[in-house]
Amino acid sequence: MKTTLNVPLFNPAQGIYVEASLHERIDAGFARRADELWKAHIKEIILSGRTLEKMEHDHWKWESKVANSANLLSCPTFAIEYNNEPQGLMLLTTDGYFSRLDSQKGTPLVYVTYLACAPWNDRNIAETRRFKGVGTILMRAAIETSIDIGFKGRIGLHSLPQSEEFYENCGLDFQGIDASVGNLKYFELSQKAATEFLR
Repeated sequence: MKTTLNVPLFNPAQGIYVEASLHERIDAGFARRADELWKAHIKEIILSGRTLEKMEHDHWKWESKVANSANLLSCPTFAIEYNNEPQGLMLLTTDGYFSRLDSQKGTPLVYVTYLACAPWNDRNIAETRRFKGVGTILMRAAIETSIDIGFKGRIGLHSLPQSEEFYENCGLDFQGIDASVGNLKYFELSQKAATEFLR
């Protein structure tokens, strides 16, 4: 079932909030548009001669990720859209992942498989971000998904190095480096931390 909600994004240049759309269950066509627009923006930056720090997720092909999960109820997808442009995308897995936290070890959680914002909203890329709050809105959607299916807000994820500080600021607990997943740091959000995040 596809749903769309209105969500606020902050435009720092104008100092105002705009009303964007949070879509659940996007299709491959939407994801293809994100791939194309995001890559075109990166190309513009490179052609302008500006030194560009590498986006750690710039090799992700969202079209194929969404297409592969399109018929799986356990892999919901989310997107934030404003002005006909994808501002951020996320893919979750709701089956087969369990908590490593001592306080809730073995209880099921929602795994954030992929999460990324558009390059013009990425603080590692954009000199001045068009919008702030994209990642926070997507994290809220992940937590609410966890609550909706009875997992009480618990989520887990492996973070790319550029995103570690963001997840720490969201209240996720570092649970160690995972050699089986590219030596990435693994983080979890507890039930208590999820409640605090949503306040």
